[in-house]
This record gives sequence, structure tokens and C-alpha cells, in this order.
Amino acid sequence: MILPLLGGAALGLVSAEPLRRAGGRLPVLAAGAGLVTAAVIYPAARREHAPSAGLLVEAAVVVGATAMAAVAAGRSPAAGRRLLALGWAAHALFDFGQGPSDDSRLPDWYAPVCAGYDFAFAGQLLR
Repeated sequence: MILPLLGGAALGLVSAEPLRRAGGRLPVLAAGAGLVTAAVIYPAARREHAPSAGLLVEAAVVVGATAMAAVAAGRSPAAGRRLLALGWAAHALFDFGQGPSDDSRLPDWYAPVCAGYDFAFAGQLLR
């Protein structure tokens, strides 16, 4: 589990660096869109889309991420980055809690890679 986590963290650092350097509103808008995309992956990768507790939790995460991205877009760039850093860190915790399931088409290594990415990306947003 440590190698996927570290690999994800490296990807998060590399992908956040150009946004960090861009400044202005671009990092807020891109980080918000990325957070919503990260949230959508779990329900989109389900084998079954019938109502279930897992799908309900994943849907709530998508709604929360979308709301957070919308609020962040309306704030100052610094406040928006801080809010989205919180969202990315929260999504990393979701990754740890979610993990692999029988209903998912995602491979077992996906959740730790995503969690590492999310934590590193969140850290870069705060720089």
C-alpha cells in the first residue's frame, strides 16, 4: 500500500505545480473541477447502479464536492484555494475509507494512489 500512496503523492505534486505557479483564479477553477471529477470516479466505476448505501454515500460526496467547488469559485483566490485544499484532503480520507469493493471496477491499488494524490495536491494548494 505504501508504494501506490507514494506514487499518487508524486503525481499530485507534479500536477499541482503548474497550477500553483499560474496564480489568480485558474488554480481555484481547475482544482474545483478536478475535485468534482475525483468524486465522480467512484460512482461511475460501480458495476451496479441500483440504489445502495455505498452509492448514496458516493452521490453525497459528488454533491459536496460540487458545492465546495462552486463556493470556492466565488471566493478570493486565496480563500478558494484554502477551501479546495480542505476538500482534496477530505477526499483523501474518503479514499482511505472507501477502499476496494466487490461492486467497483476500480483496481485495489486505485484508492491509495488517489489518496496520495489528493493529500499532495491539497498541500500544494496551500503553498
